[in-house]
Amino acid sequence: MNDVSVSEGVAYVYDSEWQLETRRLLANQVIWDAGTIDHLERLGVRDGWRCLEVGAGCGSIAGWLADRSGPGGRVVAADLSTERLGWLAERGVEVWRHDVRSDPLPAEAFDLIHARMLLQHLGEGRDAVVRRLAGALRPGGFLYVEDTDPSPVFRGTTDQDALSAVKAAGYQIMREAGFDDRGGQSDIETLLRCGFSDIVADGRVAVIRGGSAEAENYLLWLDYLAPRMRAAGLVGDAGIAAARRLLQDPDHRWLSQVMLSVVGRKGGRADDGH
Repeated sequence: MNDVSVSEGVAYVYDSEWQLETRRLLANQVIWDAGTIDHLERLGVRDGWRCLEVGAGCGSIAGWLADRSGPGGRVVAADLSTERLGWLAERGVEVWRHDVRSDPLPAEAFDLIHARMLLQHLGEGRDAVVRRLAGALRPGGFLYVEDTDPSPVFRGTTDQDALSAVKAAGYQIMREAGFDDRGGQSDIETLLRCGFSDIVADGRVAVIRGGSAEAENYLLWLDYLAPRMRAAGLVGDAGIAAARRLLQDPDHRWLSQVMLSVVGRKGGRADDGH
């Protein structure tokens, strides 16, 4: 996502041009992809499905969807920044530079639309985006969205003062940038307001070990937000350094955010039995 500066009335937390953003996105995939794929398998994605991945990041889920939907299917990977998605072309994936807040989508073109860690950045524009996505789903198609609740993040069994301090500071900055920390709870309400039915939701939490590939996601989160923490007087250099040591310590483990997965079905009669 883009910077905390405001773009078209909506503020985003992350800068897609940050020099370490690709590493952050890849570390994010390590934590969350397995659970996302498990849900997609349960939804029954198969040959011939037409799928749209919104906010595709580095493209791992779009690549999986292409493999699963096969030569008879169609997969589109859409993002504001497409530089990380070029590798998908050889997998038959269409790559769109697309702003889901304003750019049009084809009507009733997809059996499945998936978006992870996107809606909670959209503020008051969330309902309009979900209605736009609904218009792009065929009758009976699925909208599958995933967003996080940070309530348990950094909870461990050892001294948590340093991590508690950066958590409070970081999420304060994120909320001020428009981030909704109710995550998937808000997604449920949004899908209900937008007319989806058969809504199913569940959550998953990972245990993260310091110094691991998963831990890099949290180190990069801290490194990205640390200048703003200092500038706001929320955490000083000593506190940030102490938190970094814990995140790099293999003897320290903590809980991730809760990733809430919400699936809703568009009303109307399906025309092809998917």
